[in-house]
Amino acid sequence: MRVTGFKPLDELISPVEKHWSIEFYGDPSVLFSLIHYTVTSRSSSNRVYLVHNVEFGGLNTPLLVRLCRTFECRMDNIMVSRSFRLNDTVKILEDLAAEKDSVVVLAFPYNYLPKDPSKYYEATRVTGLLSKISAFNQVVIFNTVSKYGYFMPEGGSMHHHVVKIIVRVTRRSGRVVSQIVKHPVKNEGIRIFSEKLLETGIVVDSSRSLLAWIRG
Repeated sequence: MRVTGFKPLDELISPVEKHWSIEFYGDPSVLFSLIHYTVTSRSSSNRVYLVHNVEFGGLNTPLLVRLCRTFECRMDNIMVSRSFRLNDTVKILEDLAAEKDSVVVLAFPYNYLPKDPSKYYEATRVTGLLSKISAFNQVVIFNTVSKYGYFMPEGGSMHHHVVKIIVRVTRRSGRVVSQIVKHPVKNEGIRIFSEKLLETGIVVDSSRSLLAWIRG
């Protein structure tokens, strides 16, 4: 099953069930590119909801357009919401809980958690809705590393329990290392590829003739 549209990662996490929640966390510069891949590649066959929890920037329009042509995406299938505080994120997710058979892409869903560690329980507001949404949709999460150590994704123990697949993504000397942290049927797995490969892109099952490209 195509999850991100980027072949090395889709092969790494295979097999994937339709309504599983899948998370990639780690280096933001890599994750931002993968968000574009996921949104464009999945829109060719699914309604895609991108919940963007970044106050400024984050979406690269030229990259989005290029990948949209590569994957023959459907722009009318892409719905983008940007939140500026935790309550915005919660409200958007509450609305998405009514959706079925869609792809929900969450970009950094815990960005607006309180900085006070004693209020970290606020993460459960997001995690509970994430669990509800994934009962009828596929949820693809792009997350940061936890502020509280152990090199785990943000969100706490409840989040780690709810997400079916977790992959850590790091950069090392021009290469990207992606490693399975959690998977229902795989104990381990790793893929290493160059950053340039991510920039160039790999299409899983789509090809176009030269004439089609010229016609645009």
